[in-house]
Amino acid sequence: MKRYALVWCSEVASLDYRDHIVREFSQGSEHWDVLTPADPDLIEKALDYDGFIISGSEKSVIDDAGTAFVSRLLDFLRAVEARTSTPVFGICFGAQALAVALGGEVGRNPDRRFRLGVETLDWTPDALRMPELAVNSACTVVQSHGECVTRLPSGSTLLAGSTTIPHEVFLIGDRFFAVQGHPEIDGKLLQEYFMPIHRPLFDEEAWQQVLQESHLPVHRESLVALARRLLDEGRL
Repeated sequence: MKRYALVWCSEVASLDYRDHIVREFSQGSEHWDVLTPADPDLIEKALDYDGFIISGSEKSVIDDAGTAFVSRLLDFLRAVEARTSTPVFGICFGAQALAVALGGEVGRNPDRRFRLGVETLDWTPDALRMPELAVNSACTVVQSHGECVTRLPSGSTLLAGSTTIPHEVFLIGDRFFAVQGHPEIDGKLLQEYFMPIHRPLFDEEAWQQVLQESHLPVHRESLVALARRLLDEGRL
C-alpha cells in the first residue's frame, strides 16, 4: 500500500477543510498521514512517503521567511528534491514554497490586491503540446492569494497563466507540480472556507465582485486528475 502525506501548513483553517483535501486527492487504496512544518522532525520524514501534498496557508513565504515554520518547510522540500524521487503537489502557498525552495521567486500580486474568487486559466502552448497532460479543456479554479510566483525555478515548464498572474500552473522537472489556485474546492466551499476569513480585506464594492464570482461554475477536474496521476505514477 502506498503512503502519502498532506503537509498541512495552516494554523487557522478548519480541520474539516484539511480532511477534505485528503479526500479530494485520495483514490481510496492508499494510506494518508498529516504532517506539519511546526514539527522539528519534519525534514527527517522526507524519505518516509510515496508522495506529498503541500497545502495552502495564511502564512507568507516572504513575510514569514525567517520563521522556523517556513524555513523548515523549505528545507523539507529541498530534502525531498535532493534525497528522493518522490512527487510533490503544491497548492497556493504550497506552490509558492515549492518555487522558492527550488530557486524561484515570489512577490506580491501584480495589482497589489488580494485575489479572491474564480479565475479562468489559459493553457500554454507547452501544455497543449503534451498530450499526456490531457489539458485541452477549459479550466476555472478558485483563487485566494495576495502573493504569487514571479520567477519560476530553472527547469520549470509553465502550463497555465491567467489575466491576473502569469504563473498559475507549472511543473518543476517532472515530479513537482504546482497550482497557485485551489483545485481542491468549488464555489460552495470558497464561500464556506475562505470568504469568512478574508472578508475584512475588501470594501463593499469589491466584496460584491467576490460574491458574484463565488457563484460561477468551477471546472477544476483536469487539475485534480493531474495531481492524482502525479501521486500515483510519481511524475507527469
